[in-house]
Amino acid sequence: MSLTRFLQRHEPIAETWPDWGQMHLREHTYLSGQLPPEEVVSSVRAILFRGEEVMVITDYNGEPYIIPGGRCEPGESLETALQRELLEETGWQVGNTAVLGFIHFHHLSPKPDGYPYPYPDFVQVVYTAVATSYDVTAIVPDPYVASARFCPIAELLTLNLSTGQKALLQAAISQRSEKG
Repeated sequence: MSLTRFLQRHEPIAETWPDWGQMHLREHTYLSGQLPPEEVVSSVRAILFRGEEVMVITDYNGEPYIIPGGRCEPGESLETALQRELLEETGWQVGNTAVLGFIHFHHLSPKPDGYPYPYPDFVQVVYTAVATSYDVTAIVPDPYVASARFCPIAELLTLNLSTGQKALLQAAISQRSEKG
């Protein structure tokens, strides 16, 4: 199935226009348990729970985000990539993963030289996950991660999160409440 047809079956819950250096993008966030076409998935992310807390990453600009994760390696399943990326970024092994939604990015600027990822569109799949055990030795230094910590859910609402992250957080909290 094409990405266009897949997106037509979904309604975005948030829209932003981030700039990543020389890359100007349009970002749409969606809630869906369906996975997008695999050929456009560039990375996996998760809202990581530990009891009534959620993992917050702070980047080196001091900006918080609540969807740690990263790129899928060739031949790696999305679930395997998610588990590896969360372990490398946060030191936490995870369980109870479930697809929450996805973030669709569309490049608004020319393709950068040597850009190895899907272009002009790519998708990050977003899961929910539960932290199960911690291993500080598993953390791999990451140029985008200054710190990782669990934060009480009530405190998350005071953080400067993007519209899409706030919407994903609300959906993740609602899903947890429904599961009881």
